Amino acid sequence: MKIILMTLLLLTSGFASASASDPIAASASAATFRGFQACTNFDCNHTANASLSDSEWRQVSNLFNGVKSSKQERAQIKQAIALLEVLVGNKTGTSVDLPGNKRNANYRGQLDCTAEATNTTTYLYMIENGGLLKWHKVHDRVVRDRFWMVPHWTGVIEDKTTGVKYSVDSWFKKNGVAPVVVTLERWYNKK
Repeated sequence: MKIILMTLLLLTSGFASASASDPIAASASAATFRGFQACTNFDCNHTANASLSDSEWRQVSNLFNGVKSSKQERAQIKQAIALLEVLVGNKTGTSVDLPGNKRNANYRGQLDCTAEATNTTTYLYMIENGGLLKWHKVHDRVVRDRFWMVPHWTGVIEDKTTGVKYSVDSWFKKNGVAPVVVTLERWYNKK
């Protein structure tokens, strides 16, 4: 009985990444500024086709000029995600998104952590696919507390020099405000 309980605890306590067969994850990893899917509501049940103009993309890419360290690149990633939320939010109606789940699922443009993590991951892949990252690589979104009452998703980057993974979590902030970036271990432990 002890073995069964321990196995169950191990299976339900960790975090897991989005499955390779997940169409949302597949769409995110192929994102470019010329075309991508953006979630527009809770659980990413609705998406919008979106794109950025050359001038909008230059705003994003200019943030990464002169980056000289992984720490500096993480700071620029935060700014880029905030900017992309504004640019895309104005096109998809998510510019009204408040932090957390301040509004219910029926409020148009309000995102939950699933949609936030999906959009953030899409933006991260877009940045990576655009050749803007020197110090980090992007991973698929992950979830903590998957089998408990309130699972929570986040975007993930990995520092190429140290191997440390970081959570890029925009759910805690309103649209257009820089996301929280902490080590994935710290995020997983809710600190």
